[in-house]
Amino acid sequence: MKKISIITQHDMNTPNGSTIRPKWQFEALKKNNFNDVELVDNFNETKLNDISDTLVHAHQFSGKWIKNKKYFVDIHGLEHIQSINLSTGFPFYSWKKYAYIAKSYYYKKFEINLFKNSTHLICSGEDIFEKVKKFQNSTVVRNGIFLNNFSPTTCNELKIAVVGPFLPGTINYEGLNLIKKTVKDLPAIKFLFIGKTDDSFKNELNFTNCEFLGLVDNYHEVLRSCSVLFSPYPTYAKYLGSKNKFLEAAACEMPIITTSSGAVDFKQDLLLIGDSSSELIKLVESMKNENERKSIGKSLRKEIEDKYNADIEIKKIIKLYQEYTVK
Repeated sequence: MKKISIITQHDMNTPNGSTIRPKWQFEALKKNNFNDVELVDNFNETKLNDISDTLVHAHQFSGKWIKNKKYFVDIHGLEHIQSINLSTGFPFYSWKKYAYIAKSYYYKKFEINLFKNSTHLICSGEDIFEKVKKFQNSTVVRNGIFLNNFSPTTCNELKIAVVGPFLPGTINYEGLNLIKKTVKDLPAIKFLFIGKTDDSFKNELNFTNCEFLGLVDNYHEVLRSCSVLFSPYPTYAKYLGSKNKFLEAAACEMPIITTSSGAVDFKQDLLLIGDSSSELIKLVESMKNENERKSIGKSLRKEIEDKYNADIEIKKIIKLYQEYTVK
């Protein structure tokens, strides 16, 4: 079989939402004895010769430099939709509103052109699939979790994990107001913030029940030291595609509290959804019941086993590789 090159513009040594997906795919391929594959990070036009005789699996926008060659586009999200959504969060007199509208207009043309020039589209969720299937042959390959890497939470009290990064320009940062109101009104409940965090975000949450850990080496263990994941987003911060932290928390049997805009590409009746600070506060307080947490957690773990299992999802990619390398 022809060699496969998985490429990404991002540095694989930097853990974030853009690197997690190619990483688990590469690891799952190796686990399935699919060895004729390489992972090329920091990809740009200077590395085109490195992939000259391979079938290319290009994550996000990394296929933009490829001409006259078969390549897949692996779509994590749709930038033009996210940008237009973000524009609605600003008043008509704000320059940011029009900057996001201009960004959406640019990326819509760019993304459609990239999709049409590809050989196949790999979509990280059903919502993305429905938006792009008219442009090119498409397959849903959900974000995957290696279940053996995630054990159930060991926390028997109500302790909240809030997972970032919390940096300006990220949708996590946009949840600041909802997070602040919730944390402030629940002083007896501990909130543990995991991930790189901007100082301005920290300063807004200068409460005794908040602890900021920054980047951690033992992320899975730190996550499962909490009992609930809290991840609210304002209505305008909707991003298509399932969020890795939801899958990780679910695999740890941790209930997930979010807003409607965060409940994308995940079974909604398994999530605790509130769209105002008062609703979110009530949901957090309802999780003081350990038996309720455990019941929800077991259902979440079952959902991961069935629909977000890396060992199952990777077989869809292997099938595509096999199909296109013989054409």
